[in-house]
Amino acid sequence: MECTVTGRHMEISSTLRDLVRQRLLPLERLLGDALVSAEIVLAAERHFCVSELVVHARGDHRLHGMAEASNWQTSIGAAVEKVMHQAQTLKGKWQGRRRQAVPPPNLAADGETSAD
Repeated sequence: MECTVTGRHMEISSTLRDLVRQRLLPLERLLGDALVSAEIVLAAERHFCVSELVVHARGDHRLHGMAEASNWQTSIGAAVEKVMHQAQTLKGKWQGRRRQAVPPPNLAADGETSAD
């Protein structure tokens, strides 16, 4: 997965970048190979930390989550939780559309047996 971390009017430290990667791991496990890329924009506005996360999944699906909180951990976590909920819904739709194997009807069970 390609992950882009951008800061608006701020520098992104390595600890903040590691926090983002750590928070994205459950999302990566959920979607697996269907996850193409993730872009997160972090901004510090007055007393709030704003996180905006856009995830691109297979089939041209874009999942979007935005959150603001008093610290980075809460803000990034809330944005990821919003995207996780959308990803679970999307994965459920994918699994619902998957064709299930139906066993062929048992022809011998109809009472028609061949005598040798």
